[in-house]
Amino acid sequence: MKRLRIAVVGAGHLGRIHTRLLSSFDDVELVGVVDPIKQARERVADEFGTQAFASHLEVADQIDAAVVATTTDHHRDVGVDLLTRGIHTLIEKPIARTVQEADELVAAASEHNVVLQIGHVERFNGAWQAATPFIRRPVFIEAVRSGGYTFRSTDIGAVLDLMIHDLDLVLSIVRSDVVEVDAVGSTIFGPHEDMAHAHLKFANGCIANLNASRTSFQAQRKMQIVSERSYVGVDFADQTAKLIRPSKEVMRREIDVRQLDVDERQRMQHNLFTDLLPVRDLEVPENNAIFDEQCDFVHCIRTGETPQVSGQQARNHLVVAEQILAQIRSTPQAKRFRRSRERNRKAA
Repeated sequence: MKRLRIAVVGAGHLGRIHTRLLSSFDDVELVGVVDPIKQARERVADEFGTQAFASHLEVADQIDAAVVATTTDHHRDVGVDLLTRGIHTLIEKPIARTVQEADELVAAASEHNVVLQIGHVERFNGAWQAATPFIRRPVFIEAVRSGGYTFRSTDIGAVLDLMIHDLDLVLSIVRSDVVEVDAVGSTIFGPHEDMAHAHLKFANGCIANLNASRTSFQAQRKMQIVSERSYVGVDFADQTAKLIRPSKEVMRREIDVRQLDVDERQRMQHNLFTDLLPVRDLEVPENNAIFDEQCDFVHCIRTGETPQVSGQQARNHLVVAEQILAQIRSTPQAKRFRRSRERNRKAA
C-alpha cells in the first residue's frame, strides 16, 4: 500500500501531539511540520525527525493530506488553500470562527472531492464510546467542562474553545433541531468570554445545560445524560462511564413510596443503587483519542467514507455556537465590558 504523505500545520501544543502520533503510523509518511515561527517548527521537526517549513504553501505539492492545528483565525485561509489543491484536511476544532467561513471550507472540500474532518476528539474518547450504545432518546443533558487558564486559544472564547466539544456530543445524540437558546457569559481576561452557560431546548423536548469555564480552579470534563430508560454519566478526563437502568418494578411504577412502612423504606434506601437503580461501571477500552481520530482520517481518505465528524456536522455545530455567542454579547455585562475596553483603547 502506498504511504500517505501528511504534513502538520501548526507546531504548538496540539501540533506537536499530532506530529508525534503520525510519526508512529506504518502507512504514513510524515513529510514535515509547518509553522511561521522558526524556533517552534524546528523544535518539533527535530524531535520527530522530519522537515520544517515556514508556510503550508511550501509543502502543498509534496503531500496528500494535512492536519491543521493552527489558531482558529487561520483555519479558513489555510484550509481553503489545502482543500482547493486536492489535499485531504483534518482541521482542529472549531472548524472556523464563523458559519460563513465554515461554509467556504465545506464547499471547497465538496468541489474538490476531498475529505474534510474536524477534530472533535471527544467523539473518540473511550468513555464516550462505551456509553453511547446505552443512550436512547435523551430527555435531559448536563455538561461541565472547566479548567485553568492555559494562555492558549486566546483568539476565541470559552464557547468555541471548550463548549464546542459538548455541543458536538449533544447534537450527535439528540438529533433534533435547537428551537430555543438562553446563554450568559463572563469575561475575565478578555477580549472573549472566559466562562459561559447555555440552556438549549430541542424540538423533540430534550433540554441541555452546558457549562464551560477556562478560569476555574477545578478541572472537569463530565456529562450526564438522562434518557427514557437509563442514566449515563461520563467522565472524559478519567475515561470512566456509569450506567443506571431502573429495575422492572420501578419501570412498571409498582412502588408507591407513600404506602411503604418504616422497615420497607429503610430496606429500599439501603439497596437503592443495587436493586432499584442499579449502578454499573461500563467497561472502557484503553485508547488514545487523538490517535484514533487520525486513524479515522486515514481510513476515510483510503476508502472514501465519511469521517465521524465531517465538515458539515461541525458547521452545523457552529450555527448553534453563534446563537449562544449572540446571547452572551447581548447581556448588560458584555456591553459594559466592550465599552470599558473601548475607553481603554482610546486612552492608550
